[in-house]
Amino acid sequence: MIAAFSDLDERALKTATGDLVDAAGGAKRVSEALGKIVDGDLKPYPVSRVSEFCTLSDMERSMPIRFVTKLEVRTGLPIVSKAMFERITRDGTGSSGVVCVQDLCRIVRETSDLNSVMSECLADNHVDSADRAAIRTAIVDLRRELDALEAKVRQP
Repeated sequence: MIAAFSDLDERALKTATGDLVDAAGGAKRVSEALGKIVDGDLKPYPVSRVSEFCTLSDMERSMPIRFVTKLEVRTGLPIVSKAMFERITRDGTGSSGVVCVQDLCRIVRETSDLNSVMSECLADNHVDSADRAAIRTAIVDLRRELDALEAKVRQP
């Protein structure tokens, strides 16, 4: 029987989705790849929605499986499918799982995101309320990954 998804599982799925979007060329390219032709013109899928599919601070939205499939075929990389397969087949002896390379990758990714956000916010030598909100969001995302890793290493 397959166990219910934990918060850690859902975060891992979001991270895998972000990795797939990165592999497909980023949110803008993905928005074009998922777009539709309307009256002979390409109407891209909203970039903001693509970003929401990958953002740990928005756990309510997940990329539809038809989009995942389209991107995995396009890139030749079954990133999300592999993450789902590994989740379903793992033995389940520990609710938090074992420490793995993906933990490192997720922490590096979130640290890099925080670095990018801070660099953008400090570019004009002025940090306004929108900048502070962006920095807080990046910190929350990083903290979630660090908390997940801490839960894994807390076990004896």
